[in-house]
Amino acid sequence: MALTGLLCLSLAGCGQSGSTSPEGGSSPQAEQPAEETAGEDGGRTPEEDGADTEAPQYTDNFSIDTEAVTAFAEQIQAAVAEKNLEALADLASYPLYIGFSDGGESVESREDLIALEADRIFSEELVSEIAGADPGGLAPSKAGFALSASGRPNVVFSVVDGRLAIVGINY
Repeated sequence: MALTGLLCLSLAGCGQSGSTSPEGGSSPQAEQPAEETAGEDGGRTPEEDGADTEAPQYTDNFSIDTEAVTAFAEQIQAAVAEKNLEALADLASYPLYIGFSDGGESVESREDLIALEADRIFSEELVSEIAGADPGGLAPSKAGFALSASGRPNVVFSVVDGRLAIVGINY
């Protein structure tokens, strides 16, 4: 559990820095200036994902108003309740840490997440925990916000490149 927590913290910390990856590219979900072509590496631009390009830009998890946190948590709840892997993938930042009960895994892209089996992602326990969570009662931390009814399984989301995004799923 400590390793999972550390991984979530490191992923959230990497996303908050606003820096690019060691290879020099940005994550596919990262908001990019208009002159860059986000689609070159197979990533989707915010416009392709239907994201609101005029959405507020946040600096950290403590700069977000409660309404925005609640609305994002409700989007996660809807995607999980519908077992909609594409909708969940659109809400995530990559690489995305998934702490399966049989071992952690780093998912590098939206396409890689969609390629995983929906039954593996939407376990009965995860669906129940997310459905029972109070999206209006989430408190910020440096790692982000943990959406869960009792603590675990959970979906962790955080500010990544100025926007809210899922940074971890833990079972």
